[in-house]
Formats: sequence, C-alpha cells, structure tokens
Amino acid sequence: MIIKKRQVLMATLVLALAAAVCVNWYYTRPSATSAASAETKPQAQDATNLGDARYVIATDVTLAQEESTDYFAAARLRRRTAHDEAAETLNDVIKDEAADPDAVKAASAKLQALADTLVLEGDLENMITAKLDCDCLVILNGEQAEVIVPKGALDAVSVVKIRELCVNHADCTPASVTMTELNN
Repeated sequence: MIIKKRQVLMATLVLALAAAVCVNWYYTRPSATSAASAETKPQAQDATNLGDARYVIATDVTLAQEESTDYFAAARLRRRTAHDEAAETLNDVIKDEAADPDAVKAASAKLQALADTLVLEGDLENMITAKLDCDCLVILNGEQAEVIVPKGALDAVSVVKIRELCVNHADCTPASVTMTELNN
C-alpha cells in the first residue's frame, strides 16, 4: 500500500492536535502552576468570588515609596531619552561624509565622553544604593554631581558616604557635589 501525501499530512495534523490538547491539559489542570504565577507570591483565597473587589489599606510610607520609585523611573527614562538624542546627533555628525574632519573628531570625543558619563552615573547609582540601601539618581555634568535620594534618606553619615563616592569615582570636588531629598 502506498502512502500518499494527503495521508501523511493528515497524520501530522492529528499528531499536532493531540500534542496541543496534551499541553493544554497539562498547563490548565488545577494542580499546575505557570511560570508567571510561580514567581509571584501566592495569595490566600477566601470563600469570595474570583474577581470581587477587595479594599486595601496602604500606609503613607508605602505610598511615599511608590511615588519616589515612580519619580526615579521617570527621571531615568527622561535622562536616557536625552542621552540617546545627544548620541544620535553626534553619530549623525560622525557619519556625515561632508563633515569637517575636526568636527568628526570632536563629535567622536564627545560621544566617548557621553558613554563614559553614562557608565559612571550608573556605577555611582549602584554604589550609593548599596551603601545607603535606598534608590537614588545621579546626574553628572562636567565636574559637578547632583544626587537625588528619597525623603528621609539623608543624614550626616549618608551625606559623607555620597560625597566620598562622588569625589573618589567622578573626580568631583566636595563642594561640587549636591544632594537633594525628594519632597513627597
């Protein structure tokens, strides 16, 4: 008996359908957990209906932490956008064949300085976060450093730590390091 193309195709489709049914059953059975739900904390479910609204009481501290986290995320996004636009402008000058060689050289140097600044800002943010155990934002502008921290994070010890990190790693003078606390 000769197996025709149509029979092979039908057998393949039946096998694919059977595999899909098995996979669907495996991931939707009651004892199965998906990869997304395995990473989150399981919540105790009471006898209420699924989807019913529950009232949550949030403390002022939690709201302040969320607001500061939102601020830092938005500020990082704005900073990244500004840096990307500057890098794009410099890359346009570098790629322009009609550009003056001195302009290309200056643009290359500025692009390298921008890249170094980005790395240094990220490194300083990581070091300050590690030392103070709070989120922060570092903005470097030449030899000046601006450090923004959440409300309540600045005390005499943290000011010294921040200044020390900026002076040692960003070649700033102690007087050129400015620290700002968020007003939440």
